[in-house]
Amino acid sequence: MDPNHLPADDSSPYHEALAQCEQHWGLVPEKTELIRDGVNHVFGTESVDGEPVIIRVSDGAIRRRGEVLAELVWLEHLIRHGCTVTTPIPSRRGELLETIDLEDGTLHVCCFKRFMGRQINPATDAAWNDELFLKLGREIGRIHRASDTVEFPTGEDRKPWYAAALMQFPDPLPDGFNLRVVELMREFIGELRARPTPPGQYGLVHRDVHAGNFFVEEGEVEIIDFDLGCYGWRTMDFAGLLFAHYYYPSLRMPQASPELAGEALAGVVRGYREEYGLDRDQLETVGDMILLHTILCYIVMVPAKEHWQIAMGNPVHTVNEGIAWIERIWLNSRALHVDLSRC
Repeated sequence: MDPNHLPADDSSPYHEALAQCEQHWGLVPEKTELIRDGVNHVFGTESVDGEPVIIRVSDGAIRRRGEVLAELVWLEHLIRHGCTVTTPIPSRRGELLETIDLEDGTLHVCCFKRFMGRQINPATDAAWNDELFLKLGREIGRIHRASDTVEFPTGEDRKPWYAAALMQFPDPLPDGFNLRVVELMREFIGELRARPTPPGQYGLVHRDVHAGNFFVEEGEVEIIDFDLGCYGWRTMDFAGLLFAHYYYPSLRMPQASPELAGEALAGVVRGYREEYGLDRDQLETVGDMILLHTILCYIVMVPAKEHWQIAMGNPVHTVNEGIAWIERIWLNSRALHVDLSRC
C-alpha cells in the first residue's frame, strides 16, 4: 500500500486505521475530518476533553516503526530544548505510536497537539515578509542546534537523506520517467554522497520547511510535520522554502523570481545566524539542495500525477507542467539561479 499511488479519494485504509485508534486517544469520531492526503493522511479532530488534536496516519511501507518513533523522540527532545514544534501526545496506553496491521498493509498512527495559529499564504498575505523570515530562521537555527545533542534509543533513528524510501527510484521505472533525467539525477546523488559531511553543517534536518508546515500565532512560529526529517546538509531547510514558493511552477507565488527568493533567503539566514553557525561555503550549497528537492518531487509525483494534481488543489500550473520544468532543469545542465548576494 502506497499513498502516492492511491486515487485521492481512496483513503479507506487510513480511515479504518484511525477508527481503530479512536479509543487509544479518546477521540470524537464526528469531529474528525481529513485535512490533507499526500505521503501521509492527516486528520483534524477533538479529544473527548474538547482539546483540538491532529492525527497522522503513515504507511508502514514508507516508514518503519523505528523511524517514526525516532521522529517522536526527536520532537520531545526539541521541545525540552526550547523549540516551538509539534507536540506528540501519548495514547491512553502511554504509547507515542500505535501500529495497526490491516489486510492492505501496516499503518502507523500518532497524535499531536493542534497549534491554533494560522498558516500564511505567501501569494496574498502581508505577513509573508522580512519579519517572518527572520523568526523562521531563528526557529530553524534552534532546531538544528538542539538536534546536535539528541540521542535515540536502540533500534530507533532517522535515515540519511539518500537512504529515505521517498528518495528511491522505482525499479523497474514505470512509464512517465525520462530515462536521461533519471540518469543525471542518479549521477548527482552519487556526487553529493561523496562530499564531506562536517559536524554543524550536516545533521538532522526537517527537510520540508514551507508555508504549509508552519503556523504563526502572536508572532510565534511553530514548525510542524517532521515526517521527512533525515540526516542531511543543514541548508536543506532553506532550500525547501525556496523550492516550494519561488521555483517550482505548481506551487510558487505568481510574482516569484530569483531576486525575491534571494530576499527571503537573506531574512531566514539572518535569523538563523542568531542561533547557529553558518558560513559562506555552506550557503553555496543551497542551489544543490533545491536540486535535491526536484529529485524528491520527481520520484514521488511522476507515478501519481493525477493524485498529486488533486492533492495540491488543482494548481493553475499543473503537476505535468511542474514535472516538465524539472526535466528541463536537468536536461539543461542543472540550470538554476540562486541569488546569494544579500546573505
